[in-house]
Amino acid sequence: MTQETTKAKIPLQGETPVNESANMFFWFFEARHRPQEAPVVLYLNGGPGISSVYRVFDGSGPCLIDWKGTITPNPHSLNEYANVLYVDQPVGAGFSYGNANFTDSLMAADYLYAFMQHFYFEFPYLRESEFGIWTSDWGVTAGLALAQKILKKNIGLNWSNETVDGELPIKLAMMGMESPKIDPPSQLAHMYMYMIKNPWLRVQWLENGEKELAKYMEKLEPKLFKCGARKKYNCKKELRAYRRALRSLTTPDDLRTEFDLWDLRDARHNSDRSRNIGMKQTPAAKWLNDPNNQAHLGVTGGKLARGPIEFEPWNIDVLKPFSETQEIIRSWRLNLRLVAHARIRMMIVGDLITNPVGLKWLSQNITVGANHTFEAQPLVWDSLSFNSERDSRQLTVGEFKTTQTFTFVNVKGAGHVIAEHKPNTLVKLFWALVRNKTLDTPVIPWRKDKELFQ
Repeated sequence: MTQETTKAKIPLQGETPVNESANMFFWFFEARHRPQEAPVVLYLNGGPGISSVYRVFDGSGPCLIDWKGTITPNPHSLNEYANVLYVDQPVGAGFSYGNANFTDSLMAADYLYAFMQHFYFEFPYLRESEFGIWTSDWGVTAGLALAQKILKKNIGLNWSNETVDGELPIKLAMMGMESPKIDPPSQLAHMYMYMIKNPWLRVQWLENGEKELAKYMEKLEPKLFKCGARKKYNCKKELRAYRRALRSLTTPDDLRTEFDLWDLRDARHNSDRSRNIGMKQTPAAKWLNDPNNQAHLGVTGGKLARGPIEFEPWNIDVLKPFSETQEIIRSWRLNLRLVAHARIRMMIVGDLITNPVGLKWLSQNITVGANHTFEAQPLVWDSLSFNSERDSRQLTVGEFKTTQTFTFVNVKGAGHVIAEHKPNTLVKLFWALVRNKTLDTPVIPWRKDKELFQ
């Protein structure tokens, strides 16, 4: 068991059997301050198949790691004000393993719900705490499915520590969605609009972009909605067309370099497998691949005498069945609306491939409707938010719009994995969500925040 450098905070890690054929690996970091009063937040990464544990080291997690493999505590960590639970899901991602064959996010949510029931039985002192879900990329689909399952289950459970049929109520209070793939067909349509006017690189010219958008909306978008809704089952042609459309958006006519959907400022990876190869060269992946570290984390040994494994930051094999069943283009817009109407706190943070134009449209559609205005305002924080000295600088972080309990945020200058380029910004958005604060004034680490819990 490893100890976080912050005084008396001990992270716990290991695997939990969710049924006879599946074990889910987790890494749990208590809140650095007053964990009994802090919420529990489940962190779900995307892909599908990208390890959540990998994000412990991404700049937003508790640990920073350099190219020499030296680990230091991160003062701007998600677990400053929350108990953060990183879970590798679905089974097959990261260190989670078993015989379960996942084909959709509803199935993944069933396993996550079983996992959380195990968690609360092991940590009874956290049962009264608020519960939140923070998702990245495709993790939003499992997150929304889990949120719906919790809300439905809670109808038949007491808001107490007493169990009904062996289950405990889970006090869902918040959900954060970082670069979420909620509604792929409509988000792709808005990506044409974003690429025409993006501030980084002229890839699509106005005339060509509008022509391609009209063509997409007329011929491909309706078919994608049918495939995602399972109204059509043989969708190999539509899935190929969807991938071609995505790639075409970052292929300039007059430039040799093809740009990346995850970050327009980078050259493109030729495939998801090539991206995984790059991820495996990072210090975090090398640390997680070390047999000594795997033994320390409880990955190896145990009752099954499990030997060292090759850690894959992104297990592409997990992605395949999701694509084959059209789950990869399924719309979760209605699910988002249902969870939002439960009045839990929600935050959407946008990037390129899940572009802010499309996410802003979705946020408007979910909250006030298409016929009402939804104007975002600049998100401006002072320099104290990012260093220890206050000065006159005002830093434009992006833009945001809050409507009752729902907040949309567009982070300026961030790629698909926001924590890689703007980790402090992402963490402050997370802190604001878990502490139920407005974004006008950024939340800062505990040692400078004298109003906490007052």
